[in-house]
Amino acid sequence: MAASLFHAKPHAEVLRGVFDLAGRGLSQPLAEGILALDFPPDDAARMDELGQRANDGRLTPEEAIELETYVNISDLLAFWQAKARQAIRPSE
Repeated sequence: MAASLFHAKPHAEVLRGVFDLAGRGLSQPLAEGILALDFPPDDAARMDELGQRANDGRLTPEEAIELETYVNISDLLAFWQAKARQAIRPSE
C-alpha cells in the first residue's frame, strides 16, 4: 500500500505566507472568496461514498489514499475559512 505524503500543517504554513498579503492579512474580497469555496457536487458525493465504505470496512488501499486526500483538503479548506471569518469579523 502506498503511503500518502500530504500533511496539512506544512501546507497551511506555506499558504499562510501566500495569503498574508504583504503582512496585512486577508483582504475582505479574498476572505469572501475563500468562504465561497466548496467541493463540487460530484466530489462531495464521492467523499460521502468513501466515508460510508470506510465505515463499513470496505475501502481498498487506493480508496483509503483518495479519502485521506479529501480529508486533508477539507481540513485545509476549513482552516482557511476560519481565517477568512476572522478577517471579516467586525472589530469588537
